[in-house]
Amino acid sequence: MLAHIPAETLADGDVLITNDPWLGAGHVFDFVLVTPVFVAGSIVGYIASTCHVVDVGGLGWSAEARSVFEEGVVIPVSRLRRAGEVNEELLALIAINSRVPREARGDVISLMSCNDEGRRRLSALMEEYHVISLEPLAAFIFERSAEATRAAIARVPEGVYHAETELDGYDSPIRLKAEMTVKGGEIHVDLAGSSPAVAKGINCPLNYSQAYASFGIKVAIAPEVPNNHASLAPIQIGAPSGLIVSAERPWPVTARHVVGQALPDLMLGCLSQAKRGEILAESAGALWVLAISVEGEGGFASLNVALGGMGARPASDGLSTTAFPSGVGTVPVEIAETVAPLIYEKKEFAPDSGGAGTWRGGLGQEIRIRSSRGQALTLSAAAFERLKQGAEGRDGGKAGAPGHAEISDGTVIASKGLYTIPAGETLILRTPGGGGFGPPEGRAPERLAADLRKGLISEVAAGEQYGYDTTNCSDRRQETDRGE
Repeated sequence: MLAHIPAETLADGDVLITNDPWLGAGHVFDFVLVTPVFVAGSIVGYIASTCHVVDVGGLGWSAEARSVFEEGVVIPVSRLRRAGEVNEELLALIAINSRVPREARGDVISLMSCNDEGRRRLSALMEEYHVISLEPLAAFIFERSAEATRAAIARVPEGVYHAETELDGYDSPIRLKAEMTVKGGEIHVDLAGSSPAVAKGINCPLNYSQAYASFGIKVAIAPEVPNNHASLAPIQIGAPSGLIVSAERPWPVTARHVVGQALPDLMLGCLSQAKRGEILAESAGALWVLAISVEGEGGFASLNVALGGMGARPASDGLSTTAFPSGVGTVPVEIAETVAPLIYEKKEFAPDSGGAGTWRGGLGQEIRIRSSRGQALTLSAAAFERLKQGAEGRDGGKAGAPGHAEISDGTVIASKGLYTIPAGETLILRTPGGGGFGPPEGRAPERLAADLRKGLISEVAAGEQYGYDTTNCSDRRQETDRGE
């Protein structure tokens, strides 16, 4: 951003803004605000915040766009505030392009407020400790971080490792391929061989691919090292331009996370060859964006997410309904029903969705949603992924169950297009589960019994997948319940 508005032109009270997918977080819904922090008349650092704004015009949350120009308004790097004076014309431009102008304006202002609070706290901290520059502290942190990351890489056997995975895609499957080279205290990943970019909004800019791929490597080998320039420098992610992982302007990118958030598992697939028995199974990667709307009079736009299961770990079960690797949380049902005319009839764990293993994969969830006004609803399934193939297990663990989506009238949601939920009908979702780790026969009987008692797996699955004797299982559960 500073390449567009140089630091020497900034004044105290300035705030920069953009939602350019190739400069920020990968699609037009994510606004990035940057605020310089001045101490004694000089910039000592920057505070940055980013957030998904619910609507920015265009086609809205949809993979149907043929280019980024159809996906919504793009704000080039601009001053949202100049020396403390808010650019109301720019705020008005953002608001008027949104179907929910009040919320869009409020989201942007909230980011500016976050930065202001960060600026206030940093200034107070520096004043308390009589610090006028962060450079010495930054140099110390960078030096230690670089040393720690390189030491962690040194514990990974040198070599060249390969992994590939297949996603549902839109009209046809997508292949993601990686070649990882570990050598000399550095890790280089080449994503060449991945599918080319497509004329649907599931492409991923390289900056987003680099972020998630490097995250997948770092959490596996150096989770305790802080994220910063120095700790990430030894990890290099590259790809030729024009691929689905390196799409350039003006390829459409709304649902870029469908591809981007599969990259950590691709990296873990490479690392599992180098560090056998130490890398978790594949996760569902499911961050199903529930974009439900009604146009015209009585219209609204609701955005929530449905989460799948995390892969099982080498010494524990995978986390259920957890959006690994993104960490995004859902909007609570009570709030979602308050701000939009929707009823969540059901939201609970999906039994048998986690992959069988010595350690079970995390469960997906079952969700049922309908209109509370009897309206026909429009659903964008742009982010519905792993409907055809579940997350793979690791070291003998079984794959998690794939997801499933349908409408109560019998319509099966099989692609990432737009669907109409007729008046009176219900949207029915079952998100995918995470893969299992280790052979199922190694699972402790007491853990299986607990899963059965809690309804996380069925008696059929316990018998068929784990070889568990379910004879008189109901009687044993009743005895256990009485004992508890």
